[in-house]
Amino acid sequence: MGVLEGKVVLLSGTGRGIGRVAARRFAAEGAIVAGGDIDAAAAAETLRLIQADGSVPGTAGPLDVTDEDSVRAWVEGCVARFGRVDVLYNNAGAVRFADIAGQPFADWRFTLAAELDWCSWSPGRPGRSSPPPAG
Repeated sequence: MGVLEGKVVLLSGTGRGIGRVAARRFAAEGAIVAGGDIDAAAAAETLRLIQADGSVPGTAGPLDVTDEDSVRAWVEGCVARFGRVDVLYNNAGAVRFADIAGQPFADWRFTLAAELDWCSWSPGRPGRSSPPPAG
């Protein structure tokens, strides 16, 4: 029995890199991973790898963390299927790098939106409907 047995993990950016590794590790510890990625096929491959590892399958789907409707649909889909979210792992993001003097403000806003905004769109934020409390 893993330390996260039966916990529902909402994990963004599961299509590659750290997100894929984290999804597989959470699953190996018994968690049910509800993953999402802008590359839905890559997220589905991570789910396939989780199943091949012998872990409990979760879900994988399309997710654009810069789009509020995409985030809301992803979170609500997880809550509808599993009844709750126990762990939120904010892995996905996108950045546009430049030196401070040369970076257009639009690129700064894009980076902040991709890295931070989606967390405020999730249930649990004041004024939003919250999923039922865990266990």
